[in-house]
Amino acid sequence: MSTPLLKAEGLGIQFGGLKAVDEFNFEIDKNQLFGLIGPNGAGKTTVFNLLTGVYQPTSGRILFEGQPIKKANTIKITKAGIARTFQNIRLFKEMSVIDNVKVGLHYSHPYTVFDALFHTPKYKKAEAAMQEEALSLLRVFHLEEFAESKAKNLPYGKQRKLEIARALATAPKLLLLDEPAAGMNPTETAELMETIKIV
Repeated sequence: MSTPLLKAEGLGIQFGGLKAVDEFNFEIDKNQLFGLIGPNGAGKTTVFNLLTGVYQPTSGRILFEGQPIKKANTIKITKAGIARTFQNIRLFKEMSVIDNVKVGLHYSHPYTVFDALFHTPKYKKAEAAMQEEALSLLRVFHLEEFAESKAKNLPYGKQRKLEIARALATAPKLLLLDEPAAGMNPTETAELMETIKIV
């Protein structure tokens, strides 16, 4: 039997006297779509925060590809292959649309401060590669024409798409979408669902 991509066993977190999540168990396999459904306040976002290192669980364990990630921070979890979006959009609003996506690509195209300061060949090569990859992702979401616009100037639905594009830029093995269609109208929601099926 194959190892689940992500597994939670007895996962829980307590804030003072409040148990926000208690004895949460699930498994997600590779290439599987998995939905977490519940009313407002049920703890869905808290579970996402536990899985991505924003919160540390007070009980239970989390396994990603069979390895424990309970005490890993958000950077280590991203590098391991888990990316996410947020219920409330978290973009770099003053940065351009394409630069928001390129932020996610820096994990796969690292260079030093020296390279950046002196625009070494390594820097130029990495930047050119990131530019092309970022444009490719923007095309998937039909955002390429807004590449040089500030993220804050995009309509709400397009900001949602941009956040997903940025998450995909980290080349995740698992993508967690926290209410990706929140605040979208029916047309925007339908477009987003079709795009998610493609990616």
